[in-house]
Amino acid sequence: MTAPKELDTRIDAFFRTDQPALPDRAFDSIRRDIHRTRQLVVLGPFREPHAWPRARYPIAAAVVLATGILLLSLRPVAGPGGSPSPAPTPTIVPSTVVAPSVAASPSGPTAFISPQYGYSIRLPAGWISSPALLRWDGVREPGPAVESDKFVGPEQISAWAYAGPFSGDLAAFQADRIAATARAHADTCPEDAFESTDGVEIRGQPWIILGWNCGALINEAITLREGLAYAFVLRDLGVQAAADLADRALFLSILDTVQLP
Repeated sequence: MTAPKELDTRIDAFFRTDQPALPDRAFDSIRRDIHRTRQLVVLGPFREPHAWPRARYPIAAAVVLATGILLLSLRPVAGPGGSPSPAPTPTIVPSTVVAPSVAASPSGPTAFISPQYGYSIRLPAGWISSPALLRWDGVREPGPAVESDKFVGPEQISAWAYAGPFSGDLAAFQADRIAATARAHADTCPEDAFESTDGVEIRGQPWIILGWNCGALINEAITLREGLAYAFVLRDLGVQAAADLADRALFLSILDTVQLP
């Protein structure tokens, strides 16, 4: 048990003894060796415990010298007036802020081609279109649902369209649409809400325009071509009537652009 105490005494005596000053070239040599030599970090027990006592003194001296050199290297560099130079202030470059872009409404009429039903139509400026996701089943009155191409206009005006095979004539399709509306929308558009029928010709094609007052204007234009029935509906939530001159003119102008396949 006396060996560790004797070793500690010898180490303490070594550090208490004045050591000879090394010349500057020795410091430079040690500095180069420290930077060039790859250091090994060992975690846990030393690899060679028996060799530690013999190697401890030169390692301790090297640690003292390296620590001194490191402290000298870390001193602040004197500025022009003898005081430490201030750390350079980082330059902050303001980032360019880009405002989120907002899609503007079309400034003129826009063309729409129905992916499901094959017709084309030109919508007034500012209207937005959305195609049908499913084909109409040929039975129910779909309204602005997934079976309809949807068109959103200004204020409270909107429209939608659908098509599908039909075996009867135009009069039969008219009766079919009136009955389908009563079945599907009896709560908001009962049977007595239907008020008008008007036959028109658009580009040589016969159409019928049906009018409902369901607490809002509902106009439905229907036609038949080569065994296919087409229906275009205009709704104005701001008008509580089955007919309105401004809505009628708007509806006819839209129908006049329809190209059936």
